[in-house]
Amino acid sequence: MKQTIILFLVFYVFAILQMSFFVHLFPNGLVPNFIILSVVLLSIFEHRDSYASFLAALFGGFLLDVFSGGIIGLWALGLGFASLFIKIVLEDYVRLPILKKF
Repeated sequence: MKQTIILFLVFYVFAILQMSFFVHLFPNGLVPNFIILSVVLLSIFEHRDSYASFLAALFGGFLLDVFSGGIIGLWALGLGFASLFIKIVLEDYVRLPILKKF
């Protein structure tokens, strides 16, 4: 529970930084998306039976939707599918012995 709250707060800070501060810092709108990077890394390095990365993807996508002013649900749906796709591919098709240590 405590880790979930910390993860949601980190995603909130990433979304605020991406949509407000980094837009003015990086030229031509090439802003790094730390939420996508975090979701991908969570999907790769979490346990096989855990789907916390899927919940993190939905929450991070929802934050990106709210702060970007676009269609609500587009980022959440995309990140959710990406997280599930990574989990399915790693579970069924990829055998990495280093991932079993975590």
